[in-house]
Amino acid sequence: MWDQAWEEVFKSQEWGKYPSEDLIRFVARNFYRFEDRKEIKVLEVGCGTGSNLWYVSREGFSVYGIDGSKTAIEKAKKRLDSEFSKWSGELLVGDITSLPYEDEEFDAVIDNEAIYANSYENSITIYNEIYRVLKKGGKLYSRTFATGSWGDGTGEKVGYNTWLPIVGPSKDKGITRFSSKNDVEEFMRNFNIEEMEKVSRSYNNLHDNVIEWIVTASKK
Repeated sequence: MWDQAWEEVFKSQEWGKYPSEDLIRFVARNFYRFEDRKEIKVLEVGCGTGSNLWYVSREGFSVYGIDGSKTAIEKAKKRLDSEFSKWSGELLVGDITSLPYEDEEFDAVIDNEAIYANSYENSITIYNEIYRVLKKGGKLYSRTFATGSWGDGTGEKVGYNTWLPIVGPSKDKGITRFSSKNDVEEFMRNFNIEEMEKVSRSYNNLHDNVIEWIVTASKK
């Protein structure tokens, strides 16, 4: 369930304009070989202001994004419209626990730190929805905070491994669910996990560490 706190975040803050190296690598490895790139449909759940979809669109693919924030979708559309005379796809305001798409519609789905902002139970629902809308053999890129990351165990506990952090990158941004390796494997039990990496970056002169899972999976 989308948290209204994010609407205020997108209204009050500016965000990065470019994707991560890991996401670029995911797209390049799996889809650069296709000649007719507009036939490749890529969905991002929790697309925010569209930095990832901007890159995917620039590379010639059809882009689809859904986010609960009207402000985020407006900013994403504005950027795509201003930088590309014709881009293929659609951006929607909506709830990622119930994706408004047909079965087996997409070649790839991106979750770049979006599903973590949901309860454990809702996260299972979202991953199942992603599985539903992916084509057979379609790819998932999912990046999510790991247990032990900066902010884990702080503030009010609101569910299994789920907090309202008072420190860290998710402070004042609604709930944050931190995932163990077993959690990730349970979320993706229907998928074929092709690659799972655990990455860590230090902040505040090595005092704090943000730890994330980066997973590539495919629909069986």
